[in-house]
Amino acid sequence: MTAPSLSSLFSRGLTRTLLTPHAPEHYARSLGVTLPDDPTGATVVAVDRPVTDVTVLTLRLPAGVERPAPGGALGIGVVIDGVVHRRHYSPVDSAARADGLATIAVRRHPGGAVSEFLWRSAAPGMRLLLGATVGEIALPDARPADVLLVSGGSGITPMLAIASTLAGEGHCGPGGPGRVAWIHYARSVADVPFSDRLRELAPAGVALRMIGTAEEGHLTREHLEQVAPWHAGAQIYLCGPEGLAVGLESVLGAERYADVHRERFSAGTGPVPDGDGGTVTHLTSGVTAHNAGTTLLEGAEAAGLSPAHGCRMGICHTCTAVRVSGATRDLRTGEVDAEPGCRVQICVSAPVGDVEIEI
Repeated sequence: MTAPSLSSLFSRGLTRTLLTPHAPEHYARSLGVTLPDDPTGATVVAVDRPVTDVTVLTLRLPAGVERPAPGGALGIGVVIDGVVHRRHYSPVDSAARADGLATIAVRRHPGGAVSEFLWRSAAPGMRLLLGATVGEIALPDARPADVLLVSGGSGITPMLAIASTLAGEGHCGPGGPGRVAWIHYARSVADVPFSDRLRELAPAGVALRMIGTAEEGHLTREHLEQVAPWHAGAQIYLCGPEGLAVGLESVLGAERYADVHRERFSAGTGPVPDGDGGTVTHLTSGVTAHNAGTTLLEGAEAAGLSPAHGCRMGICHTCTAVRVSGATRDLRTGEVDAEPGCRVQICVSAPVGDVEIEI
């Protein structure tokens, strides 16, 4: 007798519930069924550690799961000691890749729960949970004519996806409609992964320069002029640490920098202002708590709730929740917003007065 598939036993919503916080195989083995095409998970098919602090994973995505646009990121859930840790990683692949595989790179951070776990334990056959895709620098369907990419450290991954896509489409090759240039900064050029893929870009017309900051320093106007003397009219995409962003703004000027498409690696946040008062009603859990002068995430945790979150810095978007009513202040910008039904990042948002939110 053939064992039933999981999809015939449970709805997709119930499947997601049952698969958390344990790995999918835990329940599959218990039920005697297989997960050939589980929409909640991806399977690791290959693992590489090309440099001393990067784990490269090739994932098989289930049918029906759309990969993010080039530059966007996949939501990944890793089960460690029975607890799901969620992060977002940008596939480095061209949009033309159609074999159901996606390659991500995880930079190892000292003390990082997910990066250290994957460095030690990632192996073919491992299952990872999937979540929503995000991305502030995803390449639009209407390709810009001239594109300048500026990245540092782990920012190489979304930029590689953008550059590979444009190169594969003939965008910047002979007779192509546009130009593409890319400057990437790393402590040492020897520390940069994906050297084989990077070598394929120059013949396709991508003007690429890798800069080791230990030898050549950080971003300067000369770097931009050497690689993309036409950058004044280009669409600029930035992904990297805060220092790189500050340097680019200094070179471009505030007005030009305001047009840059940026993915943040770190989020500078101000203090939660005193005196806002009010209560926060967590609609999903039915818990109401006093606004004690903390972020929405910290307030929910103080009230005994455990909302999903990742970086706690406004980067990974794991903690987004719908603010049904009331106003919140974005601690990165100081702006107050009161649009009903708006999704906010609760780790960098503070309630202003009475707030109702779906937590």
